[in-house]
Amino acid sequence: MPNKKNLELVQNLNEKIKKSKSILFSDFKGVKTKDLTSFRESIKEKGGEVVVSKNTLLKIALKENQISEDNLDKSLAGQTVTVLSYEDPLATIKSFFSFAEKFENLKAKSGFFESKFVSEKELVALSKLPGKEELIGKLIGSMKSPIFGLVNALGQTRSKAVYVFKAIADKKQ
Repeated sequence: MPNKKNLELVQNLNEKIKKSKSILFSDFKGVKTKDLTSFRESIKEKGGEVVVSKNTLLKIALKENQISEDNLDKSLAGQTVTVLSYEDPLATIKSFFSFAEKFENLKAKSGFFESKFVSEKELVALSKLPGKEELIGKLIGSMKSPIFGLVNALGQTRSKAVYVFKAIADKKQ
């Protein structure tokens, strides 16, 4: 029979997993407490949360959310920190990898992105994708480009017409 504290922890993990858009599992063995604290702050700025819990309780919470995978046992072995994203699912993954560059002991194991299991290699590939704001900027830029082209073409036609009229006026004089 599980104790009350563990039941509360599983329920808390359950709620966090339900509202998360992406989940990343990482090994943090050897990471200093002050570094882990600054890591938590950087993830929080991106709309996420860093959770340290027992692997067995995390497995139970994942199964209760219909998130299970054969490779999950390998991912949840040893010391595991879970990075949950509540806003932009890619932002926390990018933030994790930029932080992991500074600390070699912080390594991604696997995760879930849009309810699909992703390996470490897939997480690395996701971290290299452009962010939401960058994609929106590119979209707006590509939408504005034809309009600017049209304005320039119309402006050149008008200036050419002025030169033609001026040449005709010069000939008549």
